[in-house]
Amino acid sequence: MYRGDWLVRLPALSRAAWNPLRWRVAANVWGLGITSLLTDISSEMVVSILPAYLVMTGGMAPLALGLATGLHEGGPLFAAWMGGLIADRSGRRKLTAGLGYGVSAICRLGWLLLPGQSMSVVAGLVLSDRIGKAIRTAPRDAVVSLSTEPDQLSTAFGVHRALDAAGATLGPVLAFFVLWQLPRRYDVVFLTSLVASLLGVLALALLVSEPADRPTISNGARPDAFAVFRDVPARRVLALAAAFGLVTISDAFVYLLLVQRSEAGPEWIPLLYTASAAAFLVLAIPVGYAADRIGRRPVFVFGHAFLVLSYAAAFSRFPAWPWNALVCVASLGAFSAASDGVLPSLASALLPAHTRAVGLAWVATAASAARLCSAVVFGLLWTRAGARVAVLTFTMALIAVLCAAAWGRSVESSVSR
Repeated sequence: MYRGDWLVRLPALSRAAWNPLRWRVAANVWGLGITSLLTDISSEMVVSILPAYLVMTGGMAPLALGLATGLHEGGPLFAAWMGGLIADRSGRRKLTAGLGYGVSAICRLGWLLLPGQSMSVVAGLVLSDRIGKAIRTAPRDAVVSLSTEPDQLSTAFGVHRALDAAGATLGPVLAFFVLWQLPRRYDVVFLTSLVASLLGVLALALLVSEPADRPTISNGARPDAFAVFRDVPARRVLALAAAFGLVTISDAFVYLLLVQRSEAGPEWIPLLYTASAAAFLVLAIPVGYAADRIGRRPVFVFGHAFLVLSYAAAFSRFPAWPWNALVCVASLGAFSAASDGVLPSLASALLPAHTRAVGLAWVATAASAARLCSAVVFGLLWTRAGARVAVLTFTMALIAVLCAAAWGRSVESSVSR
C-alpha cells in the first residue's frame, strides 16, 4: 500500500505507537546522543558568551564578533566530505568521529589558555572548532544509521537530535548561571566547557562501538567519493536538500526581525535560541517516529510549511508580543524536528553501507552551502531593498519549492502505480 495514504491508516499508526518495541533504539544511538549532549553543552556555553566576552569585556570591535559568527555558521564545508571519505575508506567511523570531537575539545582548551584578544586567535579557535564538527558529523550519523533497523531510522535520528538539542538548551543556561554567581569570570565558563567536552569524548569511547558490519578492504571495492551523484534517488535527496536550503532564512535573521518589529529588547534573542532548541527537543522523537511510519520525504518536505509560519510570526505584527515569539520559536522547533533528523535518515535509507558516511557528508555539505548562500543573498536583499522585499521574496520562493517538491512526488507516485 502506498505510504502516502497515512490518513487512512492513522488509527493503526496510533495503536502501533503504544508498542514499546517501536521506540526502542540501539545502544549506539543513546551513546552518541549523550556524546552530542555533552559536546553541545560545551559548544553553546562558549557561543552564548562571545558577544559579551569579545565586545563588552574584551573591548574588541564588532567586526570580531561578525567574523566569529560567520565562521561558526559557515565553517569549512568540505571538511565534512573529507571526514566521511576517511571514515568509509578506513571502516573506522567511530575513530573518525572521535577525531572530530577531540579537535573541538582542544579548542576549548585554547579558549582557556589563550587570551582571545586578537582577531587571529578568535578566528583560529572558531574555525578549528568548526573543522572538528565537520569531521565528526558524517561518521557519527553513519554509525547511527548502521546501528539501526531500516524502519526505525528517523526515530533513531530523532532520539539523537533530541539529546543534541538538550545540550544546545542547557549550554547557555549553564553559562548564565556561572556568570551570575561569578561575574566576568569567563575563565570559569571556559574551564566548565572544557570539562563537558572531555566528558563527551569519554562517553564516545565508553558507550559507542563500531558497527559490526563495517566494510573492510577485503570485502569489496574502495568507497567512491562521488558515488552519490550517480545514484538517481540519492541525487534527488541531494537536490532536495540544496533547493530548500537556498530559500531558508537564517534563524539569526528571523529572530532579529522578530525583536525589531515587536520593539522588544535585544536581550531576548539568546532566550529565543534557547526556546527554539527546547521546542526541537520536545518534537524531535515524535516527529522522527511519524516519519518512519508515514514516510520521511513528505515529513521533510511539508515540515518546511512551519518555516512559512515562523516568517509570518516574525514579520507581521499579529499576534502581538510575546505571542508572536512563542509561535515563531515553536514553528522553528517543529521545522528543525522535521528536517535535521529526517533528512539524514532519508538519505541513509538510500545509501549503501560502504559509502554511507561520505554520502551523508555530501548531503550535509549541500544543505550547508545552500544556507550559506541564502544568508548572503538575504542580507544583501535586506540592505538594498529592505526587510519587506527580502522576506516576501524568500517566502514566495520557499512556497514555490515546497509546491514543486510536492507535485514532483505526486507525479512519481502516479507513474509508479
